[in-house]
Amino acid sequence: MGNIGSTSTWVVGGPVGLGLAAYMYDTQIRDRNSQNTKNRIPELPEEVVDRIQAYLPVSSYFRSRTVSKRWHASLFAPSFFEIRTQVHHKEAWMFILSYRHCRNWSYAYDPTFDTWHKVPLSFLPPDFMYPTAAAGGLICIRAYVDGDQVLSVCNPLLKYWRELPPWQEDRIDPVIGIDVNPITKEYRIIAVGSYESGAMTEVFDSRCNRWTATGSLPHKMSFARSALCNGLFYCMTAGPPDALLAYNIDQGMWRVVPVSRPSFLWYGDLVEHFGRLLLVGALRVDQRFEGVRIWELRELVAEWVEVEAMPDRLFKEFYRKGKMFYSFQCVASGSFLYLHVKKTPRVLMCDLGSHPPTWRWLSNSPTCTDWSEVSIWGFAIDPCLSASV
Repeated sequence: MGNIGSTSTWVVGGPVGLGLAAYMYDTQIRDRNSQNTKNRIPELPEEVVDRIQAYLPVSSYFRSRTVSKRWHASLFAPSFFEIRTQVHHKEAWMFILSYRHCRNWSYAYDPTFDTWHKVPLSFLPPDFMYPTAAAGGLICIRAYVDGDQVLSVCNPLLKYWRELPPWQEDRIDPVIGIDVNPITKEYRIIAVGSYESGAMTEVFDSRCNRWTATGSLPHKMSFARSALCNGLFYCMTAGPPDALLAYNIDQGMWRVVPVSRPSFLWYGDLVEHFGRLLLVGALRVDQRFEGVRIWELRELVAEWVEVEAMPDRLFKEFYRKGKMFYSFQCVASGSFLYLHVKKTPRVLMCDLGSHPPTWRWLSNSPTCTDWSEVSIWGFAIDPCLSASV
């Protein structure tokens, strides 16, 4: 299990990586003996080196960028990003963090290599320990500082972070969403609701570095789950009344989505999957849990349409063989959905990109003494690591 940021742990792997390492070593030897060598072998063109780097996994960049200033700079160059995109369209990771101790316990699952990597967040101040939203390589983390709630944004791989300005209205545990522009890397953060007040919605724009108050909710509601999809911030209310609300980020307006909850839905989670809004939920009929289903929102016909069901044999394991069914978390990252029953150490993955979709348990999860404090977050890591705070 690797430790991001530790050059003694990351190894440049595979035939391409070994060839690159050999080239680096050979170049160093030639440089030392250049005065005694009449026919020095010329260095590889920069375009060739960039293409070789592009084939390496994201984890290898943390070692390769220490080779030279040019290599470090190339990882952030638009030209490298274009090459990397051609080679690997997306390398989506799933993060798993301790809700109250994320500075010391946080890991990332890399589906490409089916492995877990430790991602230390110890660079954050001690008070920042409540992860609340993630997107585009960034994580929003809440903290309580001198009795006030503070929000920060961090890039967990590059170890960059910043504390955001205070929002205009005092809030306690609001629902948070983050929308990252994949081209400009600018981001907007939506904050709505609070234990004390629920009407005002505020949006933070990284371009102007300030919060702006926008549209009010149709009426005061408590939120259960939320997801960003196609420029809309969807929130499912905890009810009563049960409702699905959609916030248009550009227009700053809320509306009620005219769709009823699926029959017998006991608990559900909203996720975005390649421009589709999905609802992943457990069914309960006559006090018995009957399975987990995945629905897609079809707003034109005003209904949730079932698109997939968890296999019965896996549901029996997921359901913990008749024991109390704790609420679960679901995140979408790339082609995959990750489902995690709270207070358990296992994560179930569904590959919606395969036909038909496939399900399997992830390899051994990291060791944790208290799984009741663990939350999972999924987002795609920017291949050139340029997600800026």
